[in-house]
Amino acid sequence: MSKQNRIKTSKLARRKIKSYLKTLVKKLLSSVSIFNTNQKMGNKIGILACGILMFTSKQMELEIPTYAYAIIYLLSSIVSQMTGSSGPEVGKTAPPLQPGDLTYLQTKGNEARPGTLGKVVVVEQWATWCPPCVAMVPHLNKIYNQYKGNEDFQLVGVTNETDESKIKAFITEHKMEYSVALDTKQAVSRGYPTSGIPNATIVGKDGNVFWCGHPGSMDAKLAEALAVTLTSRPSGSSTSKTSASSAKDIKKE
Repeated sequence: MSKQNRIKTSKLARRKIKSYLKTLVKKLLSSVSIFNTNQKMGNKIGILACGILMFTSKQMELEIPTYAYAIIYLLSSIVSQMTGSSGPEVGKTAPPLQPGDLTYLQTKGNEARPGTLGKVVVVEQWATWCPPCVAMVPHLNKIYNQYKGNEDFQLVGVTNETDESKIKAFITEHKMEYSVALDTKQAVSRGYPTSGIPNATIVGKDGNVFWCGHPGSMDAKLAEALAVTLTSRPSGSSTSKTSASSAKDIKKE
């Protein structure tokens, strides 16, 4: 191949790559609205990644197109959203969920009331568009079936999506066997912020956050939380005002 043909081929390849990247950016930008406003850590990681790219490009005297920064920022945020690695501080009082804070599309047992003295509550955050969340459904089904006979155990999967018909179809398609609710008033988003999903928060019998992380890693911690015996109300701890209402909940099969 002559030098001139090689140059033409190289230019054509660059144009194709540039066109592909621009299309990718448009798709990513169109999907950015799916992210909750409380995902601050994902945004910080995206900014950090762009900063590293900018510094590296200057040091190596490389010309990086503007759209490349958009791609790096969005992809970094997406990866952070998928890790589910952070959440409420362990040991702190768990924010209560008042009646009406969540819209239940499927209820198994009592509605979850974090902070109810003597109850271990798992608040799992997920979304239909999140592949790792979908992968966790069988594991969460297993956990629910393992402990559903334990009166001290409650589990709810919470999504901030709003399309009820879509989520109901998802529940049926993926055979979700535990309680599922919509974060109608953003009570979970505000009270249980996380940098990514899927994420599970275990609220202990004393009303404090016992553990938080990826739901695939919570088995041992959940068993530990359920094994705790309360002999008296722990000093310095507070329980939710919803304790009384929780006791009045009608248990649904």
